[in-house]
Amino acid sequence: MNIEHQVLEARQRGMRRRALARRSLICLLCSALAIPLISTRCAHAAGRTSNGNDFALYLVESRTAAEEKDLVEDALGRPHYFRYLQIMEIEETRKNGMDGFAITAFEPSSYLDVHFTVTRSASLRTLREAPESKRGDAIAVTGKIEAASKDDNTIHLKSTIVRHKDRLSPAMGQELLCEVDPRATFYSYTGGKQIVNLTYKDRDLIRHKDKIIKQRGRQGWADYLTAEVAKRNAARAAGRKP
Repeated sequence: MNIEHQVLEARQRGMRRRALARRSLICLLCSALAIPLISTRCAHAAGRTSNGNDFALYLVESRTAAEEKDLVEDALGRPHYFRYLQIMEIEETRKNGMDGFAITAFEPSSYLDVHFTVTRSASLRTLREAPESKRGDAIAVTGKIEAASKDDNTIHLKSTIVRHKDRLSPAMGQELLCEVDPRATFYSYTGGKQIVNLTYKDRDLIRHKDKIIKQRGRQGWADYLTAEVAKRNAARAAGRKP
């Protein structure tokens, strides 16, 4: 009985070892198959293009510094697609031995400045094709978020591609009066001693609102608008582009 019992135990131990070996082999194979699957999914997630206009809006609407930090950290390095970017500054430049354009654009939903440099040949062709893109025109771009700050009023992009020439705002069933008549009032500020009205062509001034109110207060913002509009109107009257 003792011998038979020992033999039975030995057989059971052998069966357990073989079963354990089979489970280990199955787990190893599953892991090997899962690695490329996970890698593919991660690569897809990392490469997914997000909505840049939404990101800009969420950035200015963030309520706390922690919320802004989390938003920016999540976006860093990921490509974002921006539409309706109005070119405020465009200058020829040379970066890493390549000719290109350094552009500062106005994002309309957030009033943020978007900074980027374009060097890819296809993007340069898009900018240069008739009518050549200039200050005041709109473009759509895809770029990876390099930095962003609500306090600095800026978003910085890298690896930027110009997708196409664009319109300044989404299409609507009925155009706004200020889009039909650039002299019509686009924005009114009543927080100062006197009401200040901006026309559509001076709408880019609004992007400085939060910074100036923080630095100078509500009357300071009204004074800033009054002074800037006066300078621009004088330049227009003299026949210069403000």
